[in-house]
Amino acid sequence: MKRKILIPVLCLILGGLTIYGACAIKQKHKKCIPFSEWPQIKFKDIRILIATEPKYAHQGFAGAKEADFEKTLIIFPGITGGAVFTNQDQGYGPVIKDIKIVYLDANMNVLKEDILVKERGISVAPEGTCLAIEGPLP
Repeated sequence: MKRKILIPVLCLILGGLTIYGACAIKQKHKKCIPFSEWPQIKFKDIRILIATEPKYAHQGFAGAKEADFEKTLIIFPGITGGAVFTNQDQGYGPVIKDIKIVYLDANMNVLKEDILVKERGISVAPEGTCLAIEGPLP
């Protein structure tokens, strides 16, 4: 009787672990979209990337090379309060430098400024946020 219960329970546990492992592996292998392929505006000494779609917004500065930080800003339109920004590795690689994030409301008033520490920083958009901008520290 115990064996009849034990075998299905073990199968469920092993099946769950297999599915979890497959998802974890899949998450670790997200391909970074090169900044040259993002929607962008170029000025003489600065490039503004626009995260118009989730595929850009989820990546942000993750996986970027050191030189990519120097003269690049990323604009995240359509952000709402409670949105979480992180420098932790979400499958694209970590963010390797400290960055600044500024949250703005619909009237372009600054609601909050934050520093996201490299590889582990986390920031949450305050209520009323409509837009966020990330860039290198001054």
